Formats: sequence, structure tokens, C-alpha cells
Amino acid sequence: MKLIGLLKEETSKSRMMRLLKDMGFSKEDAEDELDEITHYVKSLPEKIKLYRILAVDSEDKINTKELGCHYSTSRKDLLKSHTYVTGSGEEYYIVTVMSPKSLVDINETIANRILYPNEQEITLKNKGRGVEVVSVKKIKP
Repeated sequence: MKLIGLLKEETSKSRMMRLLKDMGFSKEDAEDELDEITHYVKSLPEKIKLYRILAVDSEDKINTKELGCHYSTSRKDLLKSHTYVTGSGEEYYIVTVMSPKSLVDINETIANRILYPNEQEITLKNKGRGVEVVSVKKIKP
């Protein structure tokens, strides 16, 4: 299996293979899929534009220092699905951020891409601390 060196810990490799097998992949297909996902994560640019939808009572309730871990690489798909809505407020906002690649939680991003392949998720470390907020825009649910 050629994992491009991203998954160095054997436990991480084993976990990812187990997740893929649980999703119905054969051993060979699981190795190919894991290689493809790992290659994708490795090829991310050094600065990544990401999107997140938050449900809050008002814009001033958004903690821009800790926006959270789960983001999408596709604004269009995120708006279409709303599967990433986080919070319990009455108003919805889409937050656009720029994140350095160093904030990407590689193992969790790979695991979430296995478990939720249609969500195009990028998982960040430390609740997203360190991202640059590009914009916060109110949207209709």
C-alpha cells in the first residue's frame, strides 16, 4: 500500500482500512481508495478556502476565534445540502475562511472523507483556531 507518507502510524492505517472495509470495500479496493484520499489531502494547497454554516441568534454570537472543526471545500454543495449546520440559533450564516494546510487534521479529514464521501469535508485542528475569516454572510435556511 503506497500511502504517500501521510498516515505514518500503523493504528491510523489500520483504522482507515477498517472504516473502508466497514463501508463495504474489498481489501484491494480499500487500499486504492485510501491511497486516493491520502493523495487528495497531500495535494491540498498551502492556503485552503473553506466554508461552514452556523445557526446562531445573531451575528455577534459568532465566535470568530473558534469557529469549529468541520468545513467544506465547496460553498455551492454546502449551501445545497445544509448538512454542516452547527448551532441552534434562529439565524443562519455562511462563514468563509482561509486556512493554512498545517491546521488540517489529516487523520480526521481522511476518516470523515471515508465515512461521509459526499460532504467534501476538511477537518481542522483546535476548533479552527488560527483561520483567517474572509466573510460572514447571513443566508436563508
